[in-house]
Amino acid sequence: MNFKIRPAAKDDCKEISRMILELAVYENMSDQVKISHEELERDGFCENPFFECLIAEVPEEHKSKDGFTIVGYALYFYTYSTWKGRSVYLEDLYVMPEFRGNGIGKGLLSSVAQGKRSSVYGCSCLCSTGILPLETSTLLKELRTSPSARAGTLYDLTDKTWTI
Repeated sequence: MNFKIRPAAKDDCKEISRMILELAVYENMSDQVKISHEELERDGFCENPFFECLIAEVPEEHKSKDGFTIVGYALYFYTYSTWKGRSVYLEDLYVMPEFRGNGIGKGLLSSVAQGKRSSVYGCSCLCSTGILPLETSTLLKELRTSPSARAGTLYDLTDKTWTI
C-alpha cells in the first residue's frame, strides 16, 4: 500500500486526537483521555514543544471507510537516560485497524528511530513501555527479536545494525 510518513502539523491535531481516542477505546480506557486537540496544538506546536509527532497518510483513493487519509501516528519526546544519555521516548504508535499489516507501523517506528539517531539531538536509545496492540502486533514480535533490542523496551540506536 502506498503511504507517506511526515511530521505532524498543527492542523493535524484533530486527527491525532481522534486516533488517541481510538487507541484508548481499544484499550478500554477511553475515560482516561483528558486532553483535546487544542491542548495538542498548544503543547506540540509552541516555541519549546513538549512532544513531536509523525503522521502516516494514505492517498485519497485509499482513504478509510470513514473517509480518513491520516491513518496512523507516532508521538514521542526527548528524555535522558542516566545509563545511555540522550534518548527518545515513544509514547504512542498507532495505526488504524483497517490499515495494519501494510508496513505503516514499521515505517513510523523506523522514521522515529532513524530521524533521531542522525539528528542534532544524537539520541542513543529509543524507549517505550509498549507498542499496542500488543497481542496482535507483528511489529512488536519483530522488535523483540531485533539484534538491537536490549533489556525491557530499550533499543540501542547507536548499533549500526539497528533494524526492524
